[in-house]
Amino acid sequence: MKLSTTRRQASQEQGVILILTLFVLFLVIALVTQLSLGAQVAHTATVNRAVETRMQMAAVSAAEEVLTMLKDDGSGAGSSGLSSALAGPTAFPGMDGANMGDTGFPGAGDQGDPNAEGEEGEGEEADATQSDSFEDAWARPMRLSMGDLEITTFVQDENGKFNILALISGGPEDREEAFERTVRILDRLRDEFDDDLQEFEARTMVENIRRYMETDSRTIDLPLMPRNSLADEDLDTRLQSLEELLLVEGVTPELYYDQLRDRDQIAPGLETVFTIWTMPEYDPQAPSGSLGEESSAESSGQADGLGNGAAPSGADSGDPLDPNRIAEGEGGLEGALDGDPPIGPLINLNTAHPAVLYGMLPTTRLPPVKITNLLEWRNETDEEALAEQDSADVDPQEVELRESVYGVDEPEPKNFLKSLEELAEIDGFQAEQLDAEQQQELQTLFGVQSDVFRVCIYLRQSGQGEWEPERRYQEEPVRTLRLEATVWRRMAGEEVKILFLEPWHEVPYTRWRIPDFQDDLPPFRAPRYE
Repeated sequence: MKLSTTRRQASQEQGVILILTLFVLFLVIALVTQLSLGAQVAHTATVNRAVETRMQMAAVSAAEEVLTMLKDDGSGAGSSGLSSALAGPTAFPGMDGANMGDTGFPGAGDQGDPNAEGEEGEGEEADATQSDSFEDAWARPMRLSMGDLEITTFVQDENGKFNILALISGGPEDREEAFERTVRILDRLRDEFDDDLQEFEARTMVENIRRYMETDSRTIDLPLMPRNSLADEDLDTRLQSLEELLLVEGVTPELYYDQLRDRDQIAPGLETVFTIWTMPEYDPQAPSGSLGEESSAESSGQADGLGNGAAPSGADSGDPLDPNRIAEGEGGLEGALDGDPPIGPLINLNTAHPAVLYGMLPTTRLPPVKITNLLEWRNETDEEALAEQDSADVDPQEVELRESVYGVDEPEPKNFLKSLEELAEIDGFQAEQLDAEQQQELQTLFGVQSDVFRVCIYLRQSGQGEWEPERRYQEEPVRTLRLEATVWRRMAGEEVKILFLEPWHEVPYTRWRIPDFQDDLPPFRAPRYE
């Protein structure tokens, strides 16, 4: 009897020990798993931070390359380019050369006369360095590789866009004209797509945008401007960023951003046709390199479209993408605000989107067929430039470098206006085909130069193997960092300075240059690089 009881007790004790052992084993497994997961998370976070740091440092190098191209393009113009181009008006043949720039905007009508005495001389052909176009080096997407990082740069000309701040600038007639132009641009924006805006929809949207920017319309029903409140005595109506339009009723992300659609076509968004950066102002009496009175926009390295600040603050934040680090260079920003006034809201005929060109004047004053002729002309091959390119002796090393950066199959050079006077060579714009009022309006609204640019840098961590796109605008599904900044190119004496109007910031989408005639694009071939 005692033996049976002892055996039963021993069996029970063994069961308890087994349970305790399993419990301890499960506890150890849980602890090890937790430690393993924690170590894996820490390792992944460290790797991600390392990749992000490498991307930022690579972005600095790419930014320096792009900004150097912008500076070289500006300095290539020299005293006969950006500086002299603002010295006086450009006249169409048969006009008396009177200044047609009285529009209420700073810098309007100040395009230089390339045939003025003392510059090129009578009868000499305009120099290509006096204009900005898609044929310039900065306008061509550039591809760089740094280890497993692939970097693509893209520069968009802000002077090819309509400055939406014109809605609240100038006198009543100027504002009304700007209102109608904005409506026409919106009406033209997506003519070829299903979500095309009707005129009444565009008119309602523009009215909402204007109400948003006007002080008298500000109520608790409308979103407040950033950094302001209804208690402010002088409520600032100037947009801090174009993306602020997303706060306006009717402006959706689908309308604001460019949209990639079927058949490899891009539906242009508001960001492609509107800007707030082409009317910078500054205090010319302020000390050289100074911005005068500091504002909240200045202290953050920003400047508004009408501007009280056009350059970053002087402090170095330590951020690798700090504009000061990228733009500093020899001599820093000394004298950057000296010199000629900005180009202003003149629309660059070489780079403007078709919707902007069609919308600047009503069809009764500028028939659409004339704009179509201009667009077709600037998409034709420049035979003279092509012949010169084929006959030039090129260094093989330079060819290899260009093929590694721009690709093996370079596009043929296209036509562009070297001066506003050359517009008279396009069908529909000859002096005898335009009355005096039309010539004056073209003088007032258009130019061929640019000084404000949006710089885009896209960094991708390349995947395993050789990935090749199968359709136009396709992106490799890998980690991507997208950065943008808006800069103002200034001629400071004999030197070109780059001033940041909008600091580097991350953006959600990649941008591309939108062709004028998307239906006429050739079949897609993947780009090849040597």
